[in-house]
Amino acid sequence: MPHHAQRIETPLEVLVHRGAEAVVFKPAGLSSERGQGDRGDCVARRAEVQFSWPQCWLAHRLDRPTRGIMVLAGSSESAALHSEEIRRGSWTKWYFARIPIHHNDRPASGLVGDHRAYLKRAGRLASLVRSGGAPSRLSILAVEPSQDNPSEAHALIRLDTGRFHQIRVMLAGLGFPLVGDIDYGAPATSKRATMRTLEYPEIDLEAVALRVVRSEQAAIYRLRHHPARQGVSEELERALDRALEATGPPRPPTLEGDLNDC
Repeated sequence: MPHHAQRIETPLEVLVHRGAEAVVFKPAGLSSERGQGDRGDCVARRAEVQFSWPQCWLAHRLDRPTRGIMVLAGSSESAALHSEEIRRGSWTKWYFARIPIHHNDRPASGLVGDHRAYLKRAGRLASLVRSGGAPSRLSILAVEPSQDNPSEAHALIRLDTGRFHQIRVMLAGLGFPLVGDIDYGAPATSKRATMRTLEYPEIDLEAVALRVVRSEQAAIYRLRHHPARQGVSEELERALDRALEATGPPRPPTLEGDLNDC
């Protein structure tokens, strides 16, 4: 059956759609794509049906429990352009992540700054290693208390390299794993204490903004006050606005790595 003749139960939330390119919001719990021959629900399949594309190409992916902004391509030419832009460092990505507000009497506010690590993937997880791993970089720009839980905070993160589970494993290595991310050392929440959560960890991680420089022009994609975003303070929203305003020329080319952002 042709894609345009199929139906999808829940269409993607679209920020921009121009021909063979779309910027969409991926909900938490939805896979970015499926394995070859698997026609199950995912972002790529929804895009093919919704935009009448013969195929959807992904230059980057979001982990299944991560929600937020994704750029999709409906042609190989558009996909190649995205891949080249990422290679040149023309994309800058920001995230909100829910973390504990303290760890062993250390405040989460002490995380603000640039962080580097070496990551290595092992099956469905990743780990920090001293050598032999992929160089990984991120910057924590601000941390503010969550408005819906006094024991938690939200961090504003700029992701400088795209590695498998990068934000999750690097925050865990700093002693502040994402709340509910038991795969990386966080205590299980009471809601899912007895559930297997490898595929559906109860975490709060959102790709909240993206800046793309193309032909010396910058486009910024930003979702404000999205219904899926809970507990993020106005102070952190303003910190993101300042980061977007202050962003200068494209960053140096990122090191080659996974398609996965986190």
